[in-house]
Amino acid sequence: MTPWSRLLAPAAVAVVVALSGCTGTAEPPVTPSAGPTHGRLPDAGLFAVDSRILGPMVIDGQGYVLYRFEHDSSAPSRSTCVNECSARFTPVLVHGELRVVGIDRQLVGNVAREDGSVQLTLGGWPLYGYSGDRMPGDTNGQDHAAGWWVIAPNGGRAARPGGQGG
Repeated sequence: MTPWSRLLAPAAVAVVVALSGCTGTAEPPVTPSAGPTHGRLPDAGLFAVDSRILGPMVIDGQGYVLYRFEHDSSAPSRSTCVNECSARFTPVLVHGELRVVGIDRQLVGNVAREDGSVQLTLGGWPLYGYSGDRMPGDTNGQDHAAGWWVIAPNGGRAARPGGQGG
């Protein structure tokens, strides 16, 4: 990464977040992206943002929303999403140093997966991206199969007070 790209990466995330409807009142971007690249965290980061619909939630370094799975365990941390499941909801794997913004660093951890890889956790919950989210800020995995939820910065389910989740 060049010195200029290190300086511009946080600004790019801020632009993606603003355009994705996670903050402010801007409409989501209309240009298609290459889709989520989970399994790696571009710019190695977890960022807390505020969604008009779901309230506080967590995104990765490219602005893609992260999820938790109710069939996993947070105490102790354990991932049960394997094989076909992990093709759709891709584990967020540990790769080097991690930048954490707006999230209590003590809530961020990791868990070993069956295949030997190491997955990031938040509040004990293993983190995933969703292959059906095509643009930063998409939340197409929310309440998928009654077990997938956008994750909040505290590890809980992202939801506005009085809404689903929590």
